Amino acid sequence: MTAFSRRPAPEARPATSAGSRHSLRVLAADLWQSVTALGRSMALAALLCALAFAPTGWRELLAGALLGVSMLLLGLLMSLGNLSCSAETSLDQGRLEVGGQAELVLVLTNPSSRSTRRGRVGLTIGQGTALAPLPALAPGQSHQIRLKLEARSRGVIDLGPVTMEAGDPLGLIRRRRILTNARKLYIHPRTVALPPLQAGLERDLEGDPGPGIVDDDLEFHALRPYAPGDDIKRVHWLSTARAGTLMVRQYEPTVRTRTELILDGQADSYRNADEFELAVEIFASLGCRCLLDGRRLQALAPEPDDPHAYGTTLPSQDPRSFLDACSAISPRQDSYSKPDLGDASERTSLTILVTGSLGDRQTSALIDRSAQDTFPVMLLAADLDAHPSLQTQPGLVSAVLGSLRDLPILLENQS
Repeated sequence: MTAFSRRPAPEARPATSAGSRHSLRVLAADLWQSVTALGRSMALAALLCALAFAPTGWRELLAGALLGVSMLLLGLLMSLGNLSCSAETSLDQGRLEVGGQAELVLVLTNPSSRSTRRGRVGLTIGQGTALAPLPALAPGQSHQIRLKLEARSRGVIDLGPVTMEAGDPLGLIRRRRILTNARKLYIHPRTVALPPLQAGLERDLEGDPGPGIVDDDLEFHALRPYAPGDDIKRVHWLSTARAGTLMVRQYEPTVRTRTELILDGQADSYRNADEFELAVEIFASLGCRCLLDGRRLQALAPEPDDPHAYGTTLPSQDPRSFLDACSAISPRQDSYSKPDLGDASERTSLTILVTGSLGDRQTSALIDRSAQDTFPVMLLAADLDAHPSLQTQPGLVSAVLGSLRDLPILLENQS
């Protein structure tokens, strides 16, 4: 037993050797990735000087090669150290509106058992990067960095990743560690508070019974046994007492009216980018008002990735998700097919079209003619600095808006 216990395991040495070779390869790859483009140019220049020194014997070439190698080695030494930090980002506001401001708090903590080295922290914000110095952190120590964010334009930008880097002052070597992944920051369009929409209101509160069975509506259909997850408020207690088991109500769905909200996404319909932004603001304000009024909303906006369809249907579960989708709207440079609204499964009570000053003011330019006689249409044209105007005729309201402030006045006149 003693001789057997002293005999080394036959796979111990190869495994250790393989692990060492793997660690060396990882270290070499890490060091090579730390060399910047300037550092690689320096390494190439040093190599060329060394190759030229061999046949010529010029000491200047040898000095140049030694200087280049020395600077690279010095940069590697200056970049060594512990860069293992954990980072957490938090915003006092999860979403911003154009023109709004928020404070971003970045908390860096050293979770390791040895101190980190001094370096820099980089936070990618859209196309730019914010840099801040980071002092050396003892084990368990934290450091806060506060940044002011200003939303200058609408969009969806990447906030992050957060990186920590160290290197030499000349920028030959840059060791970088990614501390957090990127997250999306939504910058919503400006919106204005609107009065409740009166146009297109249906007086039939119960609607028309439709096909299928739903769990909650107005038209009672039948009873069924209780299933896990059912709302206890729908239990029919009298039938439960008779059957000896929980029974819940089922209903027939009622076909309720809906509002169509369409944004003209063709770039040729707008004089400039600011006018398109005004149209998006009108579109977003009306969509939020419809959702706050409890209307069923179908909002259509341009979809640049699909050349054959008008656009995409934006989420309409709540104002936040709707505004998140509005943050990513961009105009299309090509023509599009008209949305077909006549074949909708639900009756449409109101269609609102938002276009620009150069857009076609005829409703036939945006929707099929077969659908125009089935529901009232409101056509709103964004025209920067124009005098607001309003024209009404049976089934059609046409208005020109010079600013977002004109929209509440228009809706008040329609009430």
